[in-house]
Amino acid sequence: MQWMHKLRLRVFAIMVALMLLVLGVVGMFAIPVLPAVGAAIAIALTLVNTMASRLDAMTCTGCGTSIDSLPAGTHGIACSSCGTINHPFNTGSPYIEEAQFVFELDDEDELTA
Repeated sequence: MQWMHKLRLRVFAIMVALMLLVLGVVGMFAIPVLPAVGAAIAIALTLVNTMASRLDAMTCTGCGTSIDSLPAGTHGIACSSCGTINHPFNTGSPYIEEAQFVFELDDEDELTA
């Protein structure tokens, strides 16, 4: 399983656990629903922000290592540790200009075929 999928699954699992926890606390202790839901939303926002803070730099979607210094090739940026091809158009890369291509057709009849 790729690193990005693990991160998404971990956030989803914690959100579901948080929702079940809030439902259990409200049902068990008969506390008002709005404060419990408000606290759960605050916890959820903090959790998602903490987990997503790892995504501000260019990282490999396969293993999570930094790919900032790797040049973009024809099909993307190849991770040096796991070999995953990553999308070359991530923001913040000094190699974006190398990865942009202009496609030209030799024969205009290919468009109508």
